[in-house]
Amino acid sequence: MLKFLLSIRGKLLLVSLVLLAIPVVGYRFVVNMETFLRESQEQALVTSTRAIAATLSERPQLFARRDNSADEAQALERRQVVALFGSSDPEAVATLGTAYQPNEEVERILEVVGRTASRIWVVDNESHVRGLSGSLRGAASRPYGQEAERPLSRALARLFRLPGAATRDDAEQGRRAVMAQVDRALIGSPSAFWRYTQDKQAVVLSAAQPVWSGDNIVGAVVVEETTGAIQLLKLEAMENLLAITLIVFVAGFVTLILFAWRLAARVRQLGRAADAAIDPQGRIRGDLAPLAAQDELGELSRSLAAAVRRLKDYNHHLESLAGRLSHELRTPVAVVRSSLDNLKLQSVQPEAAIYIERAGEGVTRLSTLISRLSEATQLERFLQGAERETFRPGDVIAGCVAGYRVAFPERIFALDNSAPQAEMHGVPDAIAQLVDKLVSNAVDFQVPGTSIEIALRNLGAELVLEVSNQGPALPEGVAATLFSSMVSLRTQGQPEPEGGVGHLGLGLYIVRLIAEFHDGLPEAVNRPDGRGVTMRIRFRRGNRPHTATQREILPD
Repeated sequence: MLKFLLSIRGKLLLVSLVLLAIPVVGYRFVVNMETFLRESQEQALVTSTRAIAATLSERPQLFARRDNSADEAQALERRQVVALFGSSDPEAVATLGTAYQPNEEVERILEVVGRTASRIWVVDNESHVRGLSGSLRGAASRPYGQEAERPLSRALARLFRLPGAATRDDAEQGRRAVMAQVDRALIGSPSAFWRYTQDKQAVVLSAAQPVWSGDNIVGAVVVEETTGAIQLLKLEAMENLLAITLIVFVAGFVTLILFAWRLAARVRQLGRAADAAIDPQGRIRGDLAPLAAQDELGELSRSLAAAVRRLKDYNHHLESLAGRLSHELRTPVAVVRSSLDNLKLQSVQPEAAIYIERAGEGVTRLSTLISRLSEATQLERFLQGAERETFRPGDVIAGCVAGYRVAFPERIFALDNSAPQAEMHGVPDAIAQLVDKLVSNAVDFQVPGTSIEIALRNLGAELVLEVSNQGPALPEGVAATLFSSMVSLRTQGQPEPEGGVGHLGLGLYIVRLIAEFHDGLPEAVNRPDGRGVTMRIRFRRGNRPHTATQREILPD
């Protein structure tokens, strides 16, 4: 999981979580919008209440006292009419009892100036209700979930507790709240209050204003409204916000994932191209094809391609340097040698003859070094034109070991040929030269009195050649470059053997050339006991085309 989060795709996935800020910001906007609408509703309701109070002001006949018996009869008759046909809230009327003494003119005015989904109370200074119009269960509080049966709408309606047709307000509680505001208005104090309905599903806003007749307050007007319309608007906004957020988030998430996937694929493609252009030894095997894209990754690929081309030219220069040096040095060495030969034919003093002899030995060593410089180039040319044949590498190695025992009688050679019947398709002389270089390297580093172990093993998919000696272990970090051109551990402080001609670090490089020609992979490892080094060549087996780049080892 940690590896995925640290990848480009994982990081872009984390970046995509920023899109979650959209619903948070949207929700805050909706909440702020609801607050603004409530404030606007309160201002509008106060203005409407003030207008109704102004309409009823300076009309004392609307609040004049009447005969009690007549008032009671009129109120009873009015309650019966309201119960059957009236627009007033019958539950509110039922709680008023004899306090409900409607005035026809007041109620006609209320029908004209009344607001949808509002309940208007007109009360005189003796707490008699002279007019009651409207209901809090109006059209504005219809349940949104019943009009739109989408699951999202129903879920949001339940989440935000939107008031619906089942929303009920306790009539007695509502009457007491209204009368409390009436008492304040009758002493000249307008007010606006918010309160919850009985079922806590809606909020009721009520505003009260006094009604004046001259300098006297003769009554009060109270207008009530619910926030059902605002809740409906909030629900619609939340539904739209949620839908848009889901669409934007899913689209953005999918887009970022596809982009990350494509970007990672391009990076992997560039990495594979770089791996294919450079072999494990650091040699440039081919050009790196740059990407055609014009973005930063395309620029990076073109920069890498240019760097690979420069490295390829430089590697070619290094690999051909030995051949050029040997060619350029042969002529002056030949001049020096011929001059020394001519001096030997002259009669010289014995002291001078000693110096001539030493100069001759130096020229001989120099000639040997020049030959080794050109050895790798000559080998590559030889392998390119050599004819392949099927042979048994075990026989070649056994013959080489027999020769080593004669050439180095003071050395001990142990041969383990467990694959005598294995066959290889290639150049036997090149394999013999490969073994010569490995054994020569082992002889140089061998601890006196120990044996050099040579083994050929059949491991099924591979035929493995090993040459092991006891001696100093490989320093850390040099194994990967040991088979490169002109790399030698002798340059790191090991003294040159007496009578030696010097080492240019080309022996193991020649081993690599021959191994790769025969589809082999060379490697150098420390012995398990830590007391020496094992040079190992893994020849892959299987039927392969006989080309310069694809070699094969035939099964037993």
